[in-house]
Amino acid sequence: MAVLLQRPTFPLDVSREAAAARESQADWSARPLEERLRILRSIRHRLSEKAGDLARIVAGQTGRSETEVLSSEILPLADACRFLEREAPRILATRRFGSEGKPAWLGKVDFEVRREPLGLVLILAPSNYPLFLPAVQAMQAIAAGNGVLWKPGRGGFATAMAFLDIAALAGLEWQLIQVLPDTPEAGRAALAVNPEKVLLTGSAATGREVLAEAGRRLLPTTAELSGCDALFVLPGADLERTAKAIRFGLTLNSGKTCIAPRRVFVQKELYPELKRRVGELADISFTAVGDVEEALAAAARSPYALGASIFGPEEDALALASRVRAGVVTINDLIVPTADPRLPFGGRGESGYGVTRGAEGLLDLTAVKVVSVRQGRWLPHLEDRQPGDGELFRAWLAAAHGDGLVARARGAARLVKAMIQRGRS
Repeated sequence: MAVLLQRPTFPLDVSREAAAARESQADWSARPLEERLRILRSIRHRLSEKAGDLARIVAGQTGRSETEVLSSEILPLADACRFLEREAPRILATRRFGSEGKPAWLGKVDFEVRREPLGLVLILAPSNYPLFLPAVQAMQAIAAGNGVLWKPGRGGFATAMAFLDIAALAGLEWQLIQVLPDTPEAGRAALAVNPEKVLLTGSAATGREVLAEAGRRLLPTTAELSGCDALFVLPGADLERTAKAIRFGLTLNSGKTCIAPRRVFVQKELYPELKRRVGELADISFTAVGDVEEALAAAARSPYALGASIFGPEEDALALASRVRAGVVTINDLIVPTADPRLPFGGRGESGYGVTRGAEGLLDLTAVKVVSVRQGRWLPHLEDRQPGDGELFRAWLAAAHGDGLVARARGAARLVKAMIQRGRS
């Protein structure tokens, strides 16, 4: 995880990197979205070509197998790029509002809601997934027209630079994404340049420190923090499938996955058999419960609410899913479905707030701008107030919002009378 501990003993200045990213972002954001997405498509193609080399670098950093890196980091990253290529034009499109649904008193006014880049996005990355998590965030940031400061997690500098080399081969301006040292001091220094957005993936302890500084600087922050995920086993669950899933979740990336199953709540009658099937890994944390209510109560005692998994008959599991406090719930599986690039990801409680990935994550990396265009010459709000205006507004409220057809009809009659009187004054 990205950790910011004690204050640095020497000053670290990242203003040069921030200035370079901001300068490049000004040009990048002026390019048509289609052009930006062509670069992302090229990055995806180069990622495919260089997958073996990149997997070796990530495996060397994390101690994982190259096969696991390919499946859990590089493949979902490529899919996330393709999602942006296909869906970003629709997600980021300007929304235009005509007359339908517009209050009548506004007259001839047309509106549009635009999505514009924020500017500079700071990514404080974790060490457990040094490629997939920060690279998806970086690709979403640049798709939206932003520049990026990428502060890798401990030991992640080589991975970040390797990906940046691939992006440069694909035609991305190298200054647009600035990779910083993988040190706590670099993270603190990056906050000091006042980026327009901070994306933090780290522990709850790191989150408290980063959010305190971000709050002092009024920096909008999305925080994906610690997880201590619950797994619920209901009567009727396929115990062999459940056991395989638990073993997978606890061994993937040597157990260093934020949504790995840390607490297993299993019905008492199923407890001995499931524990036997899971084996020695069952000593992470198995709890026998009498019913769903006891399981929910036990799960709620944790301050973390990142993800949860439920194994059992689909109807029962869906009913339970609506009651579980978590940002993401998987039924009869775990971890893998959350890598779908269409889905947002984020937690609640001490697991953080806000989301990354998916349409929601992309929109969160933009600023909303509303533009209105007044047409015609009717501008009654610019005229001097008249003695009868109070009655006019009361009549308008009755006509538009009265309780029932009769009340609205009476309001309409009052409105006509008030407007005639105003016209005579």
